Amino acid sequence: MPTESDIPVSKLKRSALTGMTAARVGMKHAGYKARSMLIKPENKQASKLLHEEQVGDLVFSVLTQLRGTALKVSQILSMEANILPTPIREKLKEACYQVPPINRALVRKQLVQELGKSPNDLFHQFDSHAFAAASIGQVHRATTYDGADVAVKIQYPGIASTIESDLKIIETLFSALSRTSDLLPQRNVLSIMMDEMQDRLREEVNYHVEADNIKWFKGNVVLAGVTIPSVVDELSSKRVLTLEMLEGLHVTEWLATSPSQQQRNRVGQQLFDYFWYCVFDLKRINADLHPGNFLILKDENLGALDFGCVRSLDKDFIAAFVNLIPALVETFHNGRNTEQLLIVYQSLKVISDEMTLEQFESDVLPSIEPFGRWLCEAYVGDEFDFSLKQACPGKPSEDSRKLVKLLNGFYHEQLCFDRAHLGLMNLLTDIGAVVKTDWVRFCQNKAV
Repeated sequence: MPTESDIPVSKLKRSALTGMTAARVGMKHAGYKARSMLIKPENKQASKLLHEEQVGDLVFSVLTQLRGTALKVSQILSMEANILPTPIREKLKEACYQVPPINRALVRKQLVQELGKSPNDLFHQFDSHAFAAASIGQVHRATTYDGADVAVKIQYPGIASTIESDLKIIETLFSALSRTSDLLPQRNVLSIMMDEMQDRLREEVNYHVEADNIKWFKGNVVLAGVTIPSVVDELSSKRVLTLEMLEGLHVTEWLATSPSQQQRNRVGQQLFDYFWYCVFDLKRINADLHPGNFLILKDENLGALDFGCVRSLDKDFIAAFVNLIPALVETFHNGRNTEQLLIVYQSLKVISDEMTLEQFESDVLPSIEPFGRWLCEAYVGDEFDFSLKQACPGKPSEDSRKLVKLLNGFYHEQLCFDRAHLGLMNLLTDIGAVVKTDWVRFCQNKAV
């Protein structure tokens, strides 16, 4: 794992590191192509998967060294089951957790630069050792001079200035990857992804935006059982965010206490209801639905944290998505209405309006069936036991080749929505909750 001093800061160094990695990817692929001519047909698929895993190792290595927004992009892409090959996604997922903390001197420097005073002047007590870390910042415990316990999130130095260069870095890596795999989508699809990620990242590195998001959700969420912390404005800035400390356990810590099935069901239901309530009532979602962003409080209510990546949902997108889950159930569970599923995907802009039903059934349906079945199984009935949920199949390596090239695009909010929805499914599976999944109750009587 790199230390703070190992992390390249200048655009020149970061670009040079990426260029070398892209060159290594190209060399590795050339070697693979030469060897593949000698491989027996029955061994070609295993060889291809091994090659993609090795390429993923190279991408993992450079993103771990770059950290910053490059790691944040990897976190987003690792959640996109329908965009990248599974071996590469898995490596990107690993990279999300390889985050070295910044040292005490840099913590002090950031506080002085942002708030004009040292930690001792700002806080009655301040723990210089972070108790939580993420891709763009780390969190410290502190006590204000008023005696309030707070969480202080401090952004890593130089993160905001690397956004555009890091996105160029990702594009460079994609260009190299496109020569090693035929599983990457068309350029216009990647362009939508990159534009959306750039917009979200620009917001996420500005803690004023996150503070406003927290205040908005705190003022608008009236769902019982959900607690959102208050912002301490006088101890916050563009790169420092101080929040009320919520006392509780993160989901993983809470699960380690062996909660009863009844407790699991309660927490799982709160998470499920909170997500769909945000979709239909608020039309705004937090895209980072992972165990580190929720606390189980002492009263067993849900504490919602980290509102850095918030996405508003357009009414047209919601209206189109409302029809997707029923169409998936009809097609993959009830075995009928393939035409309706085609119409829904076209309304979501995923597939061209010119695609025929025959082409959809031959070139698209086999590719989306594993993920479609996985997605809709929780919505077949009004209740689902997530302890029985199968592992997400990701994207089948061979069957996806035609589909990836047929991707037409998508709504810009689709990226954040998919990330949040997949995060919800994973959370509920980890908890093993039995949940009432009749999500339509949230969209009934709503003007979507």
